Amino acid sequence: MQPAKHPYNPWYKATYPFDRGGIKLSLRVPHDVFSTQRIDEGTLLLLDHLAPGQPKKILDMGCGYGALGLPIAAKYPAATLEMVDRDLLAVAWSEDNARTNQLSNVKAYGSLGFRNVPVDSKYDWILCNVPARIGRPFIKNLIEGGRARLLPEGDLRLVVINDLCPTITELARENQWPAIEVKRGPRHTVYSFAPSSASVPPSDDEKLYTRDEVEFGGIKVSRPFDLGGDDPKRLSQGLPLLLDAFPRDPKYQPERVLCFRVGYGLLPLQCRQKWPNATVVASDRDLLGTYFTELNALRYKQNSGSLEIRERAHFPDAIANDEPFQLILGELSPSAGEQVLQAELKSIIAALAPGGQAYLLCLEKIEKDWVKPYAEKNRLPLISTIKRSGYSILHSSKNPLSKNR
Repeated sequence: MQPAKHPYNPWYKATYPFDRGGIKLSLRVPHDVFSTQRIDEGTLLLLDHLAPGQPKKILDMGCGYGALGLPIAAKYPAATLEMVDRDLLAVAWSEDNARTNQLSNVKAYGSLGFRNVPVDSKYDWILCNVPARIGRPFIKNLIEGGRARLLPEGDLRLVVINDLCPTITELARENQWPAIEVKRGPRHTVYSFAPSSASVPPSDDEKLYTRDEVEFGGIKVSRPFDLGGDDPKRLSQGLPLLLDAFPRDPKYQPERVLCFRVGYGLLPLQCRQKWPNATVVASDRDLLGTYFTELNALRYKQNSGSLEIRERAHFPDAIANDEPFQLILGELSPSAGEQVLQAELKSIIAALAPGGQAYLLCLEKIEKDWVKPYAEKNRLPLISTIKRSGYSILHSSKNPLSKNR
């Protein structure tokens, strides 16, 4: 069956049918989330090896667009299902899929790990398809926190890629956890953990997620595990190109600056350093990114009211209709898709104040294949200013290109 197109939402990628174990669902999938080509093999393996019994309260950690939790909600309509994810785009689409499939026993919300899960909530089942690159400290916290949140007869059930099996085995041995290998498949393995009578362990998100430190533009920041789009070339060549494009005239002092797709805060911190009197708005959909943006801002004492962090599923929702910016900076993502790029460009140009400027980083191929045809067709005030190492800087202004650079 070919996925049907949904013409009204630029974030929409495909619709995949779920037909397994007597459960039939239709799952809409957005661009740029986990497993957009198909329903993940690990998810299906976990669905085929759930704990026995009739659960009444279930927690799906890292719910994505609902491929794991929603079939369970359909199979157990008397149960309540909480679905959490740090990616607000995934949360929004899992909510949409629950509505589309008329599943009223589902609540979806954003949470970085267990941060927004009520401490006193107890569950029959806690389920998670563990991210492959999340790091050992998080996996340890996931198992400890999950076991402590189970009811006496509950079950914590994880599926991991087989490369993570040694990590699970080592953690179980070191902490004397009663880990059971339920099923090993060609590429994934399902584990079960019994409840723990211990209290819910305190969570230090900085320790759980910190990968290392990186320096960018004279600022050293903490970088987390498992934040998408942070490949070495982007850090060493892409973002420095955007930094080179910053307005250079010392007399240039924007009042309001918008940075989107901020990751762990590199661009907002550069803006706060260069224009300390400006109000900087930093937008991202990933709660891991916004947490580290705030963490790094605190490190440089840049957490005053002039740095505002906005967490939104879809970037244009971060901009109010009557909210102009003198400067907009960010990256156009190829993985988000052509229609999303067009929607973002439209919102960016509309949000520019009179005389305002936008500097956008993108791949040269994306500029050629997507941006240029769209800009020419719609007569957008958008030009390419710098090209280097496969990257391009796009500039837009409501006035002619500023002479202050």
